[in-house]
Order: sequence, then C-alpha cells, then structure tokens
Amino acid sequence: MAEADVRRRSRTLLNTLDDGLYHLDADGIVVGANDALLESVGYAREALLGSHVSALHDGDTVERLEDAARTRPESDDKEAPSALDAGLETADGGRVACTLRIRVVEAADGTTEIVGIVRTDEDREKPAKRDSRDATDGSTRVKREGSDDADGRDVCIVLVDDEGTVAWVDDAVVANAACTRDELLGRDAQSIRELLAERSESDRAFAEAKREDVSTNSGLEWQRRPIESDPYAGGRIDVYRCPHDRTLTPGDGERETEFASLVDAVEEYAIFRLDTDGHVVSWNEGAATIKGYEREEILGEHFSVFYTDDDRDSDVPERNLEIAAERGSLEAEGWRRRADGSQFWATVTITPIREDGTLQGYAKVTREMTDRREREQRLQAERDLSNRILETSPIGIAVIDADGTPVRANDHMAEILGRSHETTTSHILEQVDVYDADGTAVPIDERPAIRALETGEAVTDREYRIETDDDTGDTDRQSRWLSINAAPVTGDDGAVRHVVVAATDVTALKRQAKRLERQRDDLRNELDALLERIDDAFYAVDTDWKLTYANEAVAELAGVSRDELLEMTLWEAFPEFADTDFAALDRQAMATGESLEYEQYYQPADVWLQVSVHPSSTGQSVYLNDITQRKAARNSLQQRAHQQEVIAELGQLALETDDLDELLTETSKRVANALGNEYCCVLDLDSETNQLHVRQGVGWEDGTVGTATVSAAGDSQAGYTLRSPEPVVVEDLPSETRFTASPLLTDHDVHSGISTTIGSAADPWGILETHTTDQRSLTVEDVNFVQSVANILTEAIERRESQQELETTIARLEASNERLERFAYAASHDLQEPIRMVSSYLRLIEKRYENALDEEGTEFLTFAVDGADRMREMVDSLLTYSRVDSRETRLEPVAVDEVLEQVCSDLELRIDETDAVVTVGSLPRVRADESQLRQLFQNVLSNAIAYAGSEPPRIHVSAERDGGNWRLSVEDDGIGIDPEHTDGIFEVFVRAHSRSEHDGTGIGLAICQRIVEHYGGDIWLESAPDEGTTVSFTLPAAPESE
Repeated sequence: MAEADVRRRSRTLLNTLDDGLYHLDADGIVVGANDALLESVGYAREALLGSHVSALHDGDTVERLEDAARTRPESDDKEAPSALDAGLETADGGRVACTLRIRVVEAADGTTEIVGIVRTDEDREKPAKRDSRDATDGSTRVKREGSDDADGRDVCIVLVDDEGTVAWVDDAVVANAACTRDELLGRDAQSIRELLAERSESDRAFAEAKREDVSTNSGLEWQRRPIESDPYAGGRIDVYRCPHDRTLTPGDGERETEFASLVDAVEEYAIFRLDTDGHVVSWNEGAATIKGYEREEILGEHFSVFYTDDDRDSDVPERNLEIAAERGSLEAEGWRRRADGSQFWATVTITPIREDGTLQGYAKVTREMTDRREREQRLQAERDLSNRILETSPIGIAVIDADGTPVRANDHMAEILGRSHETTTSHILEQVDVYDADGTAVPIDERPAIRALETGEAVTDREYRIETDDDTGDTDRQSRWLSINAAPVTGDDGAVRHVVVAATDVTALKRQAKRLERQRDDLRNELDALLERIDDAFYAVDTDWKLTYANEAVAELAGVSRDELLEMTLWEAFPEFADTDFAALDRQAMATGESLEYEQYYQPADVWLQVSVHPSSTGQSVYLNDITQRKAARNSLQQRAHQQEVIAELGQLALETDDLDELLTETSKRVANALGNEYCCVLDLDSETNQLHVRQGVGWEDGTVGTATVSAAGDSQAGYTLRSPEPVVVEDLPSETRFTASPLLTDHDVHSGISTTIGSAADPWGILETHTTDQRSLTVEDVNFVQSVANILTEAIERRESQQELETTIARLEASNERLERFAYAASHDLQEPIRMVSSYLRLIEKRYENALDEEGTEFLTFAVDGADRMREMVDSLLTYSRVDSRETRLEPVAVDEVLEQVCSDLELRIDETDAVVTVGSLPRVRADESQLRQLFQNVLSNAIAYAGSEPPRIHVSAERDGGNWRLSVEDDGIGIDPEHTDGIFEVFVRAHSRSEHDGTGIGLAICQRIVEHYGGDIWLESAPDEGTTVSFTLPAAPESE
C-alpha cells in the first residue's frame, strides 16, 4: 500500500479518538497530532508539527517526558501507561488542565520516541452527543464535522444567511480559499463556491446537481443544509469537501509510516480495520486489552463477535457498516462483548476507507466507557434528586454565581418575592427594598448573599423586611418578613463559586408574635388583678432571689408589708426556709430550669404548704397553697387504710397459727405501730387471784412482759375496763377521775390510751390496751380499730378453746371406739367356738335322732339349727368388720377386672341358680388390698343377686375417673329400696327389708363402707322401689407407671 494511503488511513483512525494524541521523535519534536489535540490547544496542524514539545507543556511536564524516554523498560510491558496531572499550553497563551498518559515506543531506526495521550478536564466532564438515529441501542450519530474525511478531503463549512450572504466560515474554508476570515465574511455565497473550486484539483465547472441540495464535480463536493430556526432562519449551511494536493517533503514517507505505527501504540482505544465484509484485518494492543482477543485468534473473524446476541439477531453489525458507508461515518454507544463473554459499555466509531471512490474497508475505533457511563448515570441521578429537592423544598432557594448574578431560583422563592418564576432570578438582588428590624434600609453590599460572596463565610438567621413590586397581577407593594441564610460554595482552590440563599417567609410568625405580645401585656394586667383576688400566696423572684412580686397572702405569711417584701430577698423574708428542703429544692429548680412541686411545713404559721415552683430565664414564680386541712384528712385516710390492713393481716394470722403467744406478740406490735403509740400489751386474767398478767407486749421496760401484773380490783383501770361494755378511752391519765391508774402506766409516763376487754363481759379472757406518752385526742376510728383487733383475739381464743375441747372429745371417742373394736373382735372370736359347738351338736342330733322326733320336734330342731347358723354368720361378719382397720393391709396396684372375675367365680353357683347376668365395662387399676377389694365386690354383688326380685338379676359394673380417684358403680335392676330407709343403710345391723323377706346379717354394707373409708374414699347408694339400686364408691387410682 502507498505511503499516502497509510498516512491517510492512520490519520483517519486517530482523528476519530476523543482524546488528544501527539507523537514526539527522539529530540522531543512534534511529528504527529490528531484533531482532538489541535482543537484543545488551538494550533493549526502545520504550525504545531515541527515544534518542540515545550510548546505544549511546561518545564516540569517536559522533564518527566524526557525521563520516561531515558528510562524506557527493556521488556515489552503490556500494562497501560500511568496517568499524571498536567496542563496544555494553548496557542493564545492560555492553559488547559488535563490528564496525560505517556507511551514510549521504538522507532524504525532504534531511537526512543513518545506518544502522549491527553484528556482534558472538559473532555472528562462532557456527555456524549447523540442524535435520534438508532443503529445499535439508540445512541448512533453520523459524523459530519472535522477538517479531514475518509477520502482525504478537507471539509469546509460556510454559514449563509437568508439573503445569501456569508455570515461565518470555519478554518478549513480560510485555509483552502487562501484568504483571511474578514475577507470572506459578507461576500456572496456563490463567490465562496467559485473560490474553493479554483483551489480544487480540477478547474472544470461544476456538474449539474443530481439532487436539489447536492452538487459535485471531479474535485469538489458541495452539500446544502437549510436552517429553519432562529437566529438564521431562512438561511443555510454549505458544506464543501475539497481534495488535498500536498507534496511530500523528503523523509515524510518515513514519518508518516511511523505515524501510522502510533495506532498500534494506543492502548486506551481498540483500533482496528475491517475488510468490506466486516472481517478483522488489523488489531492493535488497545484492542487486545479492551476486547480480550489476541491478534492471531481474531484476525479473519467477523466483527459481529463483539456484539451482543440481541444485536446480532437484529443484524445491527451489518446495518452499522451500511450506515457508515452511506453517510461517511458512524458513531454509536452500546454494550459490547469481550472474549471471555463479559460485557462492557463502549463508544464506537466506524469510518469507511475508500480509494478512488471505491470502498476498501472500514476503520473501527472502540473506547471502553463503562465507568464513565456509570458515573454519568450517578451524576444524572444526583442532579435529578437535587432538582426535586430544590423544587419541593418548603423554603425559597436561589443560587448566585461568583459575580453576584442569580442563576437559579425555585418556585417558592418566586412566591416569596411576589414574582413570576421567569422574572425571579433577575430580581433577587435588584428592585427589592430590604429593611432591618429598626426599619433602616439595607444596602445591597450588606445583604447576606453579597456578604457570603465577599467573606466566604455563611450568614445565618438574618431577619429582614422586604418591599417588592408584585408582577403576578397584584400591583400593590407588599411588605414581608424573611429569615435569610446564605452559604458559600467553594471550589478546590478555596474560591467562592456560588452562594446558596435560603429564605423563609416569617411574616405570619412576626404578626403572630406581635399579637402574642399584646396578649401577653393584657394577660399580665389581668394576672396582676387575679393574683390579688386569690387566697393562695404567690411571689416571684429574679435570678438573685430578690422578690419582684408578692401578693397580700405572701405578705401576711411573712408578717411584713408588700412594699417591705419587694425590698428583700426571699431568704430575708423567710429566714426559716434558708436551711430546709424548701431552699434546696428552689435552688434545684433555678439551676435545672425544671418545674417542681412539693410539700413543706412552715413552723411559724403552723401550716402545711404545697409549693409549686416554675422557673424561667428571668427567675421563678412560686405558688404557696395552704393544705393543712387536706393533709390532715389525707393522713387520717392513710391511717384508716393502714388500720384496716392490720385488721386483715391479724385475722389471717389468727386463722393460720396455732401458737396463741405468736398471735398476741404480733398484735401488740401492729396495734402500737398503726396508732403511733409507744406501748401496747395483752393482759391475761387469772380469775382465781383477780390479777391480770402482762402476757405479751411491746415498748415496756425489759422484764415487764411475762412477769408484771395489774390488779383487776374495782377501782383500778383494769377493773373499770372489765366492767365497761365499751372500750375505755383516756386522753389525760394524770387528771383521770373514773379510776386509779396502775403503776405499770404511771411508771412509763403514760398520758393517753385505749383499753378494751378480750372476750365477753360475762366471761372475760383479758384486756387489750395501748398507750402513748403524748396527750392526744383519740378518734372514733382509733377506738373502733382497737375493738376490732380485740374481737379477732376473742374469736381466736374461743376457737382455740373449742378446738381443744373438740380434740379432747375426739380422743375420748377414738379410745372408746378402739375399746369397742377390741371388744367386738374378742367377743366375736370367743363366741365362734361355743356357736360352732352348738351348731355341731344340733346337726349331730338332727342326724342321729331324725327318725325319733315327731314332726313338731323336727321343726324345733330345724329352728335351732337355723338360728345357730345365723349366729355363726353374724359372728363371722362382726369379726370381718372389726378386722378392716386392725389387720395389716398392703396397698398395691390391683386390676379391678381381675378381682371382679374372681368374685364372679366364687358366686358362680348363686349366679347359675338365679340366671343372673353380670356385665362389665372397662375397669381400671386402683391402689387397695386385694382381699379387701374382693370382700367389697362380693358383698355388693351378693346383695344385687339377693334383692333381684322375681326376675333374673341384671347387674352392670362400670368405672369413671374422678380426679385422683376412680368411681366404681354396681348397678342392678332389683326391687330397690325406699329412700326413707337409705339414710342408715351402711350402719351395722341396719336392714332395708325384714328378715322374713330376705336373709342377711345387716353387716355387709357396713363392711363395704369401712373398707372404702379405710382408703379415704366415699360410698353411697342410689335407689328407688322397683327401679333397682346403684352402689357407688371411690378408690385411689394406681399410678400409670405401676
């Protein structure tokens, strides 16, 4: 390929980069630069090429470039060059801040050269420009600007107004026309076209345009674009593409070849070429770094591998090539895919490469912009949030730039200033009259915004009144109060860039404050009059405790006039308070600023005061309310409640304890405490000696309780109390005339007290009395309290005596029962042998002399044998009855169904004889003696069979759980029992039916009761004539684990 083609294509690729790029030879001479760099520094390409790098950078940066060239690493380091902060010197003497990346490359002759990649701060901040044409993801744009295009033509732009006159030309027009800009402006547009045509490679006349807006000839292409908006509406833009005809100087071919090699040195961009079908035919290091493919594996592959699946399915790669070929260039943004499958956001430029008008392929430049996109999205989100905050803020906000010009204000600021939003920014500082609290006009340079600009410090909480014209429709001048804050916003250099002004309309608050001030004055006057009418004492003091106000009630309490009080401090007016809780609490309220309320006794006036303290910034106000009567009533209620509590507790103790002395001791303590007395005692009457013994007491000298006695003689207080039907109240014992005080009381300096009888007047047990050394008026409630306690003691003592009598009676009965049981057992045991002998001999007579006896003798003998048998059964039953409690029993888990089965087996003969039917439900296990349980069921079942009547017996046995017991029931359908005969049915020898009707001893159910009660259970019977009988009893359940 010709060197000119290399030069053209390399420059085409490099000029598509957003970053500036320059190439230095070994001597630091600029031998190449792209359009982005030239645009940043303002140099023409011809003027910059051949210049030393010092034309671009200051000395420090040049020195760092030279150091980089000298210290070039030996190995081929693929890492991206490091970035450093630098500056670009512009053609007009200015300076542009930038970030510089240095790439050291080796020239063909082995010398070290440098590629500089420059990104200005403006480039880093500006967003990408897009039009609405969507070739990939909605971000494609067609490139039409720049000094060179892909065909090596200079693009010249001319702005023509609606009269056909040249209003503006770009530098390319100036260069190609060989005229100054001033010479071109104002000329007819046709003359510019002729002038450019003369400079083209061919001086043939323009061919006739194929379209209305495009004309071409062999050397010049012309395109017209109409202008439809202000300020050049009706005019147009003429775009010319002029061919180059530059003669290469010696050495240019070598330099341009080296310039083309720069493409491969740029690692921040993926720069590669495609053939006409889109296959990769070249690959630089930046492409390998960004896309992850090595040169060997990507060459020959179709460039669609870089696109996402969705883009490939939509034929986006092919359409991008078509658009680039049709329009001369294509710029797009979107997601691209790396070799490892990951995606990144990229800006892409596709430029067709043509030779003699024939498409040779495409130059493609890709720059990874993922970080920038995310940063832009974050910045946009922050800007949106700031705008929402600004517009929704309930206060007026405005922004002023460094020269004091308002640049923005929200709707609330417009509302505060009484202006439309469109005119607000121009009137924030102008045409607004501002006054301070004194009504003095505030000049502009003293207003918060200007002060913040000049000093760099915030101005806060300034209140001003403004007078402003209202352009919203109300022509009246408005007066408003504003609270204004102004805060400077500084840059990195510390200089103030902007001032943010916040204004809050406090007009309503100001007006309200004035109303409140008037109301306060009115209330103060009313309060002064009110405080003079109230009975409570009220005063106010300042922070030095000097009285500033006092009503007549305070003056009366202090015993001085009001005028004298107002000359005193609080402690001078009330010296009695100086070292009391009153002073401490008042000082606490003054120190903390918190209100207090407490009660204080004032000795000089003998009153209780409720003190309410209300501190303020100027002192505190105090109310003194006389609560003497209320406090007395409250204390009385508390004392009554306490006395009732003591009565309840002593009543409970009397029920729980068996120790009388414990009860008497506790009574003495509780009564003395409840009444606030020093002494209390319980006197136990000895009727034989007519003396009362101090059995228990509290407060007396050691040795008194348990040994001291008091006479119950008629003239003594104790005797008087025993004869009195009511409690005896003594308010002043030394002056008492009703009786003579005992030495026990006089020796302890007793003055007042209450005494009352324990027990009845006819049969007293003793006396309860309580005393105090103070002379006191005792209330009816106090007397009732002592009497109630005495009643509790009376009931406890009587209950104790009854309990003792009951226990004695029970002991006698138990001894008697025991003797009777021993007798019954002995009698029944001793009678068994004689009865057995009588029965045996009677049967022997019956057997031996049966034929010798006549009919009457045989009958007599039968009666005798039957009587002997009944006697034996009765003795056996009595013996069984007496053994229930006396014999040793074993309580163990017993299965009721197994016991019942044994009983039925024992009664099998009787069951068969009577055709009885016994049904059994689910039966449990109980704790009992198995033999006694068998006896129990045998007696009950025997009765059920015996009293069945004329029909075969039907008997059912069931069980039901009852807490910790089982309730067992035996139900029959026999003749039943009249309810009037059931009361004593479980007593010994009691029968429900006569012996002539049914046999039996009358002891069977008594034995059943004794067995059940032996286990702590109950037994009962439910029956009615001809409706059967149900016998139920309870037995303890056996634990499930047994």
